Amino acid sequence: MFSEPSQHILTVSAKTPTALRSLAGSYANYLNSHPDAKLTDVCFTANTGRSHFQHRATFVADSTVELCQKLSAFTTSEPTNHKPFHRPKIAFLFTGQGSQYVGMAQQLYNTHPVFRQSLDICNEILNPYLQKPLLQVLDPASEASELLHATAYTQPALFAVEYALAELLQSWGIVPEAVMGHSVGEYVAACVAGVFSLEDGLKLIASRGKLMQDVATGGMMATVFLPALQVANIIAEYQGKIAIAAVNGLYNTVISGEAEAVLAVQQKLQAQKIEVRSLNVSGAFHSHLMEPMLDAFKQVAASVKFAAPNLPLVSNLTGEFMPSGFIPDANYWSRHLRETVQFVAGINTLAQHGYNSFLEIGPHPTLVNMGKRCFQSENSIWLSCLKKGQQDWQVLLESLGELYVNGVNVDWVAFNKPYSRRRIFLPTYPFECQRYWIAESAPIKPLVSTHPLLGKVVNG
Repeated sequence: MFSEPSQHILTVSAKTPTALRSLAGSYANYLNSHPDAKLTDVCFTANTGRSHFQHRATFVADSTVELCQKLSAFTTSEPTNHKPFHRPKIAFLFTGQGSQYVGMAQQLYNTHPVFRQSLDICNEILNPYLQKPLLQVLDPASEASELLHATAYTQPALFAVEYALAELLQSWGIVPEAVMGHSVGEYVAACVAGVFSLEDGLKLIASRGKLMQDVATGGMMATVFLPALQVANIIAEYQGKIAIAAVNGLYNTVISGEAEAVLAVQQKLQAQKIEVRSLNVSGAFHSHLMEPMLDAFKQVAASVKFAAPNLPLVSNLTGEFMPSGFIPDANYWSRHLRETVQFVAGINTLAQHGYNSFLEIGPHPTLVNMGKRCFQSENSIWLSCLKKGQQDWQVLLESLGELYVNGVNVDWVAFNKPYSRRRIFLPTYPFECQRYWIAESAPIKPLVSTHPLLGKVVNG
């Protein structure tokens, strides 16, 4: 039996804003008068035993006391204008390298069987490719955890954690309508979209990470907070030594190349009071310094069976959806190693096609923070699964609640399936009764007519 999650979520819904606040108040009163009620049973009963109406609210708590406080605060707070939700069009964004940290997703691994099983499967598949088992590298109590920041382990670790997160979300009914990744993240996105199997995807990413680590000498990467075109003009004199590795924002351009040249550009820009930030990476990814590994990587990729994606997949190379029937093969993934990540163009593509809900599948909200600077509208929502320094369940449930409030129908039965739960009696729906009286009217006068045989006849 798995241990209980550290946080739990209660859903409240109603047909009107007034009824929503009234029901929240009823739940608060119930918790006050039933101090022994189990938080898990309260949430389970409300989430699985009630109809889910248009006006919604959610509350994440670790105890009935905290839940009661949040419900009471909701009933007494200033009412907000509730807009009828429109069905969210969800895109999964898979995080790239640099988002990893020791202990990432460890709480989920210890508390949810779907996540744990997915990670265990990845660990087993990766065993032939890694000198140390992945689970040891991910375990903060293990001495092997220091290997997490070595590229040969970072990339398969990120792939495995992100894949397990996607499996967990989909088991709850949170299914993407499009996928996009950033560099390493595109491998997970492609796997979720059916481009290759989990076994082939892990073989590819493990080989990629090892080969990158082997050639990662004399390289450096840095973020320049200027538009890409301006950066291209600045680094023109370093042709063949520096490349633009990623366009992450209107004023966020990553350069990559030989350390001496990158440092020279950094010093020149800093002298002009332009912000430049060195990246803590082991090599100059997406630059000419990756070329020595391309032939070896192609040999590995040639053994993989590729297919056209079965849902919209945004390409890092173009920033567009992959064309219908297009198969990203070994040549595609070799170019992917070397060429610029067109993140801004990819976000704009999703926005232009009506995607308004962006959920980052990764250990830390990197892409949603960049994405919000590229595109923002009144109806867009940007959510993350995990965040460094915060409890896994707190972040995940808050995002799940935001999706629910915006109209996503969560499979709450599947959500609770791994745990022992029971139904209890909770306050019923607060029907808003209104009186409808028939207005008084003047008496109806009978109609009198004359019949030739009967004389006067009263009709009615």
